[in-house]
Amino acid sequence: MGLEEFYNYTSGDERHLFNEIADQLEELGYKSKRAKTKDVNYVFTNSKTPKNVLKFSIEKGKPILKMKFFASSDYSNFFHECIRKTVEEFNFRYTGCYNCGRCKDKLEGYEYTYADGRKYFRCGTELISIYGISLSEVDEVIRLFKAQHEYYLSKR
Repeated sequence: MGLEEFYNYTSGDERHLFNEIADQLEELGYKSKRAKTKDVNYVFTNSKTPKNVLKFSIEKGKPILKMKFFASSDYSNFFHECIRKTVEEFNFRYTGCYNCGRCKDKLEGYEYTYADGRKYFRCGTELISIYGISLSEVDEVIRLFKAQHEYYLSKR
């Protein structure tokens, strides 16, 4: 699938994990494409859904998965905590609605509520970094990916 440059940054276990995801996305009709950036980024594209739903990136020399999954409200605490980490990664910037006009019926994105009641909204146009992924999360990654894919198909 043309991911060799990305795989150069992975260990054997990481390569197996990312390869498992890439193989399943290929079965769904997605192809990897190197993004035109100086950093190593591969997006997965499909002619039916022009939205960027998932990508493999190298950040600080480490492989990372980034994806959208707001179409599903049924995800594990692991993914919920990835939302928190993404919000905190940018020191709570890039939160709230951007008022871009893309959301029609309801806000499309993620909400994280802290124990003290603070709530933060992360726009669904942004990818969520999935930190510390292991093989045990691959099935959920694919399930969430499929839900997001179906959501975008329904909006065509």
